[in-house]
Amino acid sequence: MLAHGSSAWCLNPTFKMKRKLSSTQRPFLLHISEAYRTTPTAALQTILGIPPLHMQLQFESRFTSIFRLRIPLRPFITDTQPHDLEIKATSWSTHPSEHLKPNQISFEEGEAYIARKDIINIFTDGSKTEHEVGAAFCVLTNHIWAYQWSAKLNDNNTVFQAELTALHEAVIYASHLPNHNTSKIHVDNGASIMASSNSKSTNETARKIFKILLSNPRIKVSWVKRMQAIYAMREQTNWQKTQHNMGSPIHILSFLNRT
Repeated sequence: MLAHGSSAWCLNPTFKMKRKLSSTQRPFLLHISEAYRTTPTAALQTILGIPPLHMQLQFESRFTSIFRLRIPLRPFITDTQPHDLEIKATSWSTHPSEHLKPNQISFEEGEAYIARKDIINIFTDGSKTEHEVGAAFCVLTNHIWAYQWSAKLNDNNTVFQAELTALHEAVIYASHLPNHNTSKIHVDNGASIMASSNSKSTNETARKIFKILLSNPRIKVSWVKRMQAIYAMREQTNWQKTQHNMGSPIHILSFLNRT
């Protein structure tokens, strides 16, 4: 009840509001800790690990305004704006009766397909270091590296977003290949495969991948061991050492997680 409408009155609380909220929180802290009534409020908050009430309400109000109401805030309040956040998708991406073929998604080791010359193998990878985030994929045809794609993402993007970006670009590439070609996309991140095969995924990129796979049953996705993906992506294409060919960063929205 106390947080009701906080996005209207607690975006940038005044000193008077902070003191009022602190006095409201204090009796609960004393009751939980069973401490002396003379114990300072700040000490109670530190001992119990409970943040000041005005800080929690401030977080709730800013989260509600930016993420749910999509209201831009002034720069002196926060640098994060609605266009910087990923919107969660709702409902089904397609009709419930439409689903992927049973053999399109596989969590079994796909190493056996790499040696086959009648299949176009595509390896994807997403990576994040201390200073940069990148996504890439490369195409193996008849034991020849026929094509590679790489991009540098924004520094606030996650590894999961980088993996999904690489998989999305890979399925787009595979969808433009001749219809008689069967493509096998090898992904070393199981979470991105699960999200892309779920028609009710809340991630927009995963939904786009699902729709492409649905309309192109000849494209198959399988899990591959991490070390094999590293060999295929980083040793062969050496994508992280060719940043000068990546151009400007791709803007992939980062989702604000509530903790």
